[in-house]
Amino acid sequence: MNTPNCKWSWEKRPIPIPSIDIKKTLDTDIVVIGAGLAGMVAALSAREAGASPIIIEKNWTFSARGYHNAAFGSKVQQQMGIEVDYRQVIRDWIRWSQSKADEVLLWEFARKSGACMDWLIDIAEAGGMKAGIWDGYYKGPDYTEYPVTHMFYAPGDPDNSWNYGLSNILERNIRNSGIDIQYNMPAVRLIREDDGPVTGVIAGKPGEYTQYNASKGIIITTGDYASDMEMLERYNAFALEADAQVYFPQETNVGEGHKIAMWVGAAMQKAEPHSAVIHLEAGAMSYFFLHVNAKGKRFKNEDVNTQSKSCGKLLEPGGIAWTVYDANGLSDVQKSIVSDIGGGLFWDQTERLMGQEWNMEAEQALLQDHVKTGKVVTANTLEELAKKMKVSVDNFMATIARYNELAEQKDDEDFGKRPGLLTPVVTPPFYAGKLLATILTASGGLRTNIQCEVLDEDDEPIKNLYVAGSTAGGFFANDYPTICPGIGHGRCITFGRIAGIIAAGKNVADIIPSRKI
Repeated sequence: MNTPNCKWSWEKRPIPIPSIDIKKTLDTDIVVIGAGLAGMVAALSAREAGASPIIIEKNWTFSARGYHNAAFGSKVQQQMGIEVDYRQVIRDWIRWSQSKADEVLLWEFARKSGACMDWLIDIAEAGGMKAGIWDGYYKGPDYTEYPVTHMFYAPGDPDNSWNYGLSNILERNIRNSGIDIQYNMPAVRLIREDDGPVTGVIAGKPGEYTQYNASKGIIITTGDYASDMEMLERYNAFALEADAQVYFPQETNVGEGHKIAMWVGAAMQKAEPHSAVIHLEAGAMSYFFLHVNAKGKRFKNEDVNTQSKSCGKLLEPGGIAWTVYDANGLSDVQKSIVSDIGGGLFWDQTERLMGQEWNMEAEQALLQDHVKTGKVVTANTLEELAKKMKVSVDNFMATIARYNELAEQKDDEDFGKRPGLLTPVVTPPFYAGKLLATILTASGGLRTNIQCEVLDEDDEPIKNLYVAGSTAGGFFANDYPTICPGIGHGRCITFGRIAGIIAAGKNVADIIPSRKI
């Protein structure tokens, strides 16, 4: 329904597409909109449950991002003897959201994610990949992360590892299962008469549309909206302050799945503002070193996760922050990893699995690359370093002197950093890495339930309309929790599988066992 005096473009429902512009009609059981991780998992799951799905995708290929996929109690974790108090994980998650996240969804993830991950591990291993657990999670207090992050890799073949390699296997299995993937086919309208069920979707280009009639349902897995500046302004204006965006294919996450659902009566999640994944991908590695702002002054306890660093530094003058260290810096990082007090994204290494040592050679090569590209500046004196950073030399020198004093006494009276992470800045050459807050995903979406049904403003399901992955809401609130690195991909796997099974008309409990937590 259109809103009077619409402020936002999507509040005005577009005019119906003339039937003369629909050049082709296809009948199927299920249409999955979006060929990302959630969409491909949903399609395969629906096929295994006896349905005939079609995937439509607006891009020229599938979407595959990152390394990390969270799950609770998988067989890999069990084989490795990894024990986690998953009830405490959920309690931490709820606390992070200030009880604004949908607890029913969180507990369902806790019970079902392990079995869903096992299903995916079997697929990956049959395709020549292996699964391991990431060892770079943050191990400090207060912002503690948990060893729940699964990574898929092809031994000896890094170019075909991680989620890209996994998605290649999923696409191959999809095609071998007889599922049609139609690329370059953007969804533009859902089909719903009044308050009835959703019966199909219209997709394609103006004048050459295809109408897909779906007897069992539509599953929306179109990702998030972080490239739509208007939606960010509406749902999370703070994210507009980010320095950069990392997403592949570039700038394709524009919220079309949210919009076409709202046009047929769907509601967005209740908790606002939405959270967003804001990390440090575009800039230098942050580590745990002294952080200074554009005035050359320290402004925080640096012993936090990447989300907290990114968001905190955006509030400094000009949104500018640097991490500062000396010639011993990388050795200090290595010591923190070996002593098991360090870790976290942009502190530890993104690809390091349990059982692998922290790679000094790789870190040195990364540092040199960052110096070459300007992400890191270096100098033989602190005064020269301050000038290259374009910060006040006097302020910077006073900050360094104070920080070294705190490091010597092993007591951070100013910001309370753990003593083991107070390392002095005394030995040339000196380094300063520019920190850039990078938005990855806008983590808010359509109102939903544990059956993955899309809900309306009265919290009633819209029949035959389902959602999974980053288009779904309720999973996050207040801020993005890094306590389970890879949780965004993890929910794509878990709820993608649930959505496919339910849309196919089968009982999830008969197919996905619940893990006791």
